[in-house]
Formats: sequence, structure tokens, C-alpha cells
Amino acid sequence: MISKKHILNRVENQIKKHNLADKAAVLIPIIEDNDGRLSLLFEVRSSSLRSQPGDICFPGGKMDITDHSPSDTAIRETHEELGITKNSIKIYGELPSFYSAIGFKIYPIVGELTSTQFSLNQAEVSHTFCVPLDWFINTTPIKATIEAAHRPADDFPFALLPQKSKDWQKRSQHEVYIYQYQGYVIWGLTAQIIQQFIKTVR
Repeated sequence: MISKKHILNRVENQIKKHNLADKAAVLIPIIEDNDGRLSLLFEVRSSSLRSQPGDICFPGGKMDITDHSPSDTAIRETHEELGITKNSIKIYGELPSFYSAIGFKIYPIVGELTSTQFSLNQAEVSHTFCVPLDWFINTTPIKATIEAAHRPADDFPFALLPQKSKDWQKRSQHEVYIYQYQGYVIWGLTAQIIQQFIKTVR
């Protein structure tokens, strides 16, 4: 017979795993040139990745059990992806967290890279590029809308639920921002974080 203690242990363990699994942090990396001009650094994801190959993003990823805070996650992921020392990442602060369209809680961390001596993890990062911060301040992104929908699969028991539609049904929609810079297209979650950052610093 299953006991209450057994149920409690199973539920507690699942909650802890879920709480860790659905959190991620990204670093908004600021670079200052010799003339004091500020830029944001971006990664182009490797074409060999299964998820979003070739997309443009900030350094970051899922929180790990060894991370004590979202800042720790952002530092660790930046270190792993760019190959710079953790001492070369100076954390400024944190923007308000938000949920992505797929349910991840995202923590945007603002920080400065004091070194640009990168040793890229080629399995994850194809190359990097910078965009002047002033360019984002002076550029209005394209706005578009993405709709999410669902429909029953072929194995759905329509005989039991004949009122259920077989067609696609719109579930939700959200705005997306798109920036075009010198042949690069920055959009989706990364552009959403840029919007939040620019509104904060403007």
C-alpha cells in the first residue's frame, strides 16, 4: 500500500526538479571600446545544434543545480560558451524576470565583458558580433505577431467526444520584435530582452 510519506516524497522531488528545469538566465554582455563607446555582444548558434541552429542569441542557458543564483548561471554559461574567465565578467544587475512563450522563467542579467579574448565553444557558438548600443536606442524594431494553436492528433477518440473539433484552434498570440543589422536578423526572445533593456537604460 502506498503511504502518505511516499506520496509526499514523490511530489516534493518532482516539484524541485520542475522548479529548476523551467528556469534560465541570459547575460546581456556589454563591451566598451577604446573610445568609450558601448556595444552589445551576440552569439550565432552553431549550425550543428538540434535546437535553433544559426539563431542569434545572448550567452545563457538553463539553471544548474550548482548555481546559487541566476547571475551564477549567466556567468557559468558565458564562461562555457565564450571561453573567457569568470573574472572577466562583471555583473551590473538584473532586469525583471519574465516567462517565455514556452513557459521558461527567464532572468536577464546585465554585465560587462572586460576581455574579448574568446575561445569559442564551437559545438555551441559559430561566431560572435557586436552591435553599438546607440544603434538599438535609435532603431525601431519591426513588430509581428505569432499565434499558437493546437488540434487533436489522429489517435484522439472522437467517437467518445464528437463535439471536439478536428481543426486547428488558436490558443494564444504574442508580439515579437525583429531587428535587422548588417545582414543579421535578431528576433524572438533575444529581441524581447533587448527591448526590455533599452526601455530600462533609455
